[in-house]
Amino acid sequence: MLEQFRDIMIIITAFILIGAALLFSIMMLLIFHKVSSTLNSVRGFAHDIRSVSSLVSGRFAKPLTGGAIFAAGMRKAISGISKRSQRKEKGHGKRK
Repeated sequence: MLEQFRDIMIIITAFILIGAALLFSIMMLLIFHKVSSTLNSVRGFAHDIRSVSSLVSGRFAKPLTGGAIFAAGMRKAISGISKRSQRKEKGHGKRK
């Protein structure tokens, strides 16, 4: 009698485990479906942000950088010229 009870419990446990595995698989598929659609939306959003940033970089950042480089070069050239002229003025004062 105890052996029959054990066999029935093994069969019931097997059915419960199979049902739990099926339920878990179905839940995982549903979660994957929801997460994958969300990830696709995030990928699209990231692509849009990348497009906007490259547009801003191409239209504004590069010209501003070029202008800043030009201004720094002009500043350096002016300071070099002013230093040279100051040396000449100091040199003329000593010769007199």
